[in-house]
Amino acid sequence: MYQDQLHRIQEKLAQAKVTDKDLEVFGASSHKYHLNPPVSEAEVRAFEKKYGVSLPKDYRAFVQIIGDANAQKLDIMAGPYYGLSAFGTQVDDLLYEGSEIYLKAPCALSPDMTQEEWEALSDPLLMSEEDEEDFDNFEDKEVETMETEEDYIQQCGKVFGGLLPLGSQGCTYYHALVLNGKYAGRIVNVDLDLAQPKFAFETNFLDWYERYLDEVISGQLIDDRPTWFGYHRGELAEVLLNEYEQTTDRKTQTDCLEGVYHKKPPLEPALLNKIEKLIALNNEDRDFLIEILTQSSYECAKPYLQDLVTEKPKKVFQFVWWYAQDHCADWVPAVKELLPTINDEETFNFATYLLAETEDFEEDILPFTDNASPQIRSTAYYTLGESQKKEQYLDTFIKGLQDSDNNVLRAAIQALSGITDERLLPYYKQIAKRFPEEKDYILFNLERRLASFGLTIEEARK
Repeated sequence: MYQDQLHRIQEKLAQAKVTDKDLEVFGASSHKYHLNPPVSEAEVRAFEKKYGVSLPKDYRAFVQIIGDANAQKLDIMAGPYYGLSAFGTQVDDLLYEGSEIYLKAPCALSPDMTQEEWEALSDPLLMSEEDEEDFDNFEDKEVETMETEEDYIQQCGKVFGGLLPLGSQGCTYYHALVLNGKYAGRIVNVDLDLAQPKFAFETNFLDWYERYLDEVISGQLIDDRPTWFGYHRGELAEVLLNEYEQTTDRKTQTDCLEGVYHKKPPLEPALLNKIEKLIALNNEDRDFLIEILTQSSYECAKPYLQDLVTEKPKKVFQFVWWYAQDHCADWVPAVKELLPTINDEETFNFATYLLAETEDFEEDILPFTDNASPQIRSTAYYTLGESQKKEQYLDTFIKGLQDSDNNVLRAAIQALSGITDERLLPYYKQIAKRFPEEKDYILFNLERRLASFGLTIEEARK
């Protein structure tokens, strides 16, 4: 039933290994496109019997056919991110224990699950710091704590039940195979830190796996940016833009543009022209379309960025910083003009990023060390700390060393790295006495400043 596709996959595995010979695809250095020996029918049946499940037919065929009969069996084999776990292993990755119970439990996840529905399902897993400490030390607690730990495992089963972990994406992220229910056979990306799950758009395992190989071979996944394979639609950008134009369904439109955004830039000139025509429609996706255009061609995007900067400076500053850092100087006049009107903390952050890429930005930043917002003051001191001329602004830094906000104070201390002017010592000593114990990493940073004067915290307190 799956012979033709499995034959293609076997061939594409060899092509992918050649294409990515330097293991540049994220995670490839871990699995190295290794293939384990195929799994026997008896092993598959034993697994299904042990856990009381029926594996999706295409995945079942995959593990029995794809492989290298002469290879050593390793813990992982070729696959997205850090690879696929060897068959029958890592089944507890999502559940900690109790897989015999929860692997066959109903899967509660769906592609159209709302944020509210997800939070209602997953909120019982969120623990306070005190609860986490009790959970970590449950062996030393009384019976009621053990019951709490068992309750936690049961709740994990409700959230991640019916999912077979296939492999790690790094940190707390995994891809898993849905084993039952309406979406059996689908791949879902899950996070143990409880970010909302995201289903892959392919409807079965083999299509998902073959798409991975196609994107390795095409070079799509050989990218310095995070590629997030399996989280977005995989069709060609032209196909996605055409569908975006033809549909009126907002979710489909959003999915199409997200898919285009995650294509490896630059896009073809014909597609950039198409995006410019869509920008001209001035609809609710205009800003996102400008972002996509900036990612591929700053020169094409520049006129649209200039039109947008007065109304939405944060977006423009972000787009330039993320995708066109070589052109920061183009935006210094606009930043300086808009700076006095900026009250939003994130907008100010990105404005300083652009300014700090140029010379003589200090005078524009100085007024913000008196801003009402502690976060803006912190950013101002951090930015001044990047200046090659920061020693000229010692009086301003001394003001920061007396700030009542700990985050601002920490930023001022950090910004003074490399400055050993004796005028700073009285203020460093005041801080050492003001903080008898560590708080917000103040003493951690102060210790480094004092070391340049040959002093310790204790000595500064005398």
